[in-house]
Amino acid sequence: MKHAGGHQTAGFTLIEVLIAATLLFVVIAITAETYRGALLATRRAESVVGMLAPIPLIRADIRNSLRNEPLEAREGSGILMGVNYEYAATTARFGSPPKRFDPTKQGFSDYPPRFRLYDVTLTLRFHGQTRVYVYQELAWLPV
Repeated sequence: MKHAGGHQTAGFTLIEVLIAATLLFVVIAITAETYRGALLATRRAESVVGMLAPIPLIRADIRNSLRNEPLEAREGSGILMGVNYEYAATTARFGSPPKRFDPTKQGFSDYPPRFRLYDVTLTLRFHGQTRVYVYQELAWLPV
């Protein structure tokens, strides 16, 4: 653009400034949305890790309860590392060890039922979330 004195001025037109501002706002909006999404994903991951971290200890507690007193069915609950848990275990199978050959009797020996296979339903509650897991656990009666 030239002024009356023949000088050329450097600058941006209003359209150029508006286009640059629009682009800047779009980039800022995309960056903010990406950050918000990453923050939500991080919070969800922390919650899942917080809920799943004590599972090995909870399963060990359930296993010990079932093995110390192998009943037809058991229920229990507790809190471990801030996770509330409840479980219900029902006998899926109650059986005997396999027959063994006894050389003194020159035949096979039968054993009474001693092993219990449980179907366990484990419910975890942590920070308003609930998850249910189903698995099997083995226990046996004392000799």
